[in-house]
Amino acid sequence: MKKLSILLCSLLSLNSFAANYSQDNDVISKVYVNPEGAIALQLQNGFPRAKGDNQCPKSNGWAGLRVADSAIQSAILAAKTASLRVTVTIEGCEGNWFKVKDIYLE
Repeated sequence: MKKLSILLCSLLSLNSFAANYSQDNDVISKVYVNPEGAIALQLQNGFPRAKGDNQCPKSNGWAGLRVADSAIQSAILAAKTASLRVTVTIEGCEGNWFKVKDIYLE
């Protein structure tokens, strides 16, 4: 019985380390940038998985970063220019935006 309770506790603690992110894929429809380094994007069909997972309840439909790395900025702009499908990983909020964790170009 003691082994069973240890096993159950171990399994329950693993659940607390589960990834808390979601991924949506589509073509980028709009891009926003500003001189301070912020970049945000919208997908043609929005972010249904991020919304469904309640990643950012106050989201205004944009995903981005207030201060983005140049690699993220370049990837977003390249994907928009070439109309590439992207997979955007969302993890929480960045103000009223879904917070971009990473982006894959397809």
